[in-house]
Amino acid sequence: MKIYPALDIRDGKCVRLIKGNYKNEIIFNDDPVKVAEKFERDGSKFIHIIDLDGAKSGDTTIKDLIIKIINKTSLNIQIGGGIRTFEKAESYINLGVKKIIFGTAALNNREEVLKSINKFQSNIIVSIDALNGDIKTKGWLENSKLNIQDIVMEFEQEGCRSFIYTDIEKDGTLSHPNFEYISKFRKFCTSELNIAGGISSIEDLINLKELGVDGAILGMSLYKKNIDLKKALNKI
Repeated sequence: MKIYPALDIRDGKCVRLIKGNYKNEIIFNDDPVKVAEKFERDGSKFIHIIDLDGAKSGDTTIKDLIIKIINKTSLNIQIGGGIRTFEKAESYINLGVKKIIFGTAALNNREEVLKSINKFQSNIIVSIDALNGDIKTKGWLENSKLNIQDIVMEFEQEGCRSFIYTDIEKDGTLSHPNFEYISKFRKFCTSELNIAGGISSIEDLINLKELGVDGAILGMSLYKKNIDLKKALNKI
């Protein structure tokens, strides 16, 4: 199972939101590039970056920052937030970003996502963010009435081979993932499945691996030092 340390960026700073609430923000570092360099020194080969301003506005805002991280590290970058067209996805891939995450766009700009999947295949991830069973869009600010299983099956039929599931109720809380639901998700998702939200210990990572999860995204657990990244990478 791969481990993805998370770097959420808002106003140019490294932050975490509690349950996706923009009004409940913790700033951990003023320099996201230094955070990325620290992840690499700890042994990570990957980094999960979210442009929170872009997720809210629909227009990606951190391309210059991504260029700096590419120039200063050899991390494999997956990025989301405000990437809602084929052209924006292509521009990031041309920079050297490895994977593009489509969230709201996967629901509202389906043709753009399908065009991206057709061109870039496994470099495209569809992210499903849910609160109490409701899919959330536009930086987790709006509800969607779509069914999670239907979304996964539809995009798999169109060629998508990678998904992220984030439980917003758990995100930033260190309250452990909802393993029961993740087990159900794993059964209807035949593609690569990455999990975010509530992961708070190495034991949580072990449990996710045993469920057949392919990747775990770690945010608050690293910043609050509940999980030591070096130890987790050696253990999992």
